[in-house]
Amino acid sequence: MQKIFNWFKNYWYYYKWQVIVSAFLLFVVIFCVVQCSTQEKYDIHFTYAGQNAISNQIDDIRSAVRATFTTKEEKESKGISVRDIIWVNDELAAQYQRNDIYFDPKTNADNAKLLFNEAASGNSFIYIIDKQQYEKLKADGIFAPLSDVFGEKTPEHAIDEYGIDFLQTDFAKYFDVFKEWEGDLVLCLRSGTLSESLINRIKGSKQYEKSYNLHKQVFIDIATFKAG
Repeated sequence: MQKIFNWFKNYWYYYKWQVIVSAFLLFVVIFCVVQCSTQEKYDIHFTYAGQNAISNQIDDIRSAVRATFTTKEEKESKGISVRDIIWVNDELAAQYQRNDIYFDPKTNADNAKLLFNEAASGNSFIYIIDKQQYEKLKADGIFAPLSDVFGEKTPEHAIDEYGIDFLQTDFAKYFDVFKEWEGDLVLCLRSGTLSESLINRIKGSKQYEKSYNLHKQVFIDIATFKAG
């Protein structure tokens, strides 16, 4: 027993840092594997950006979206991610300041950057966003023309060639989760043009096209949803 103890003592003396580093790396690998195996997978990605705080409504939003699905691909999709960004337009910001309601311009500007980054190179294809931000992103060529989605038949409540008045859709009117939403919100679809982001280069054009087509169908089902 003493020989074994002495061997471990000598081994630790000469190799303790190798053991510590190896143990740390093993912990990191195990942690990452557990995180990846337990993390929910998403096939469908939405981004919301507006004045409403919707973080406690995410599950209800997912249920509402799933209720519109009409195809096998949609029904077999793994999950729905809803990214919520609180952003206040200029008119409402001025109103807050006049009425001494707390408003942080820096946070608002940071959230606008989050939205732009998501639209430019993130996973989201479907957007429900304040009209002021919609106009900015539309000018950058972010969104797909509605004619590319619906053909010559203009969807109901379209406000122009790229966006739909979300709160006027039957979808928004039918599901209770949207009843208290306020603001001038536009429903739109990001263009299917392959982004140059690293993530999309890794995915490859075929996977990107498959994802776009899935989101396009979800967008159609939401825009054309009729109760009953």
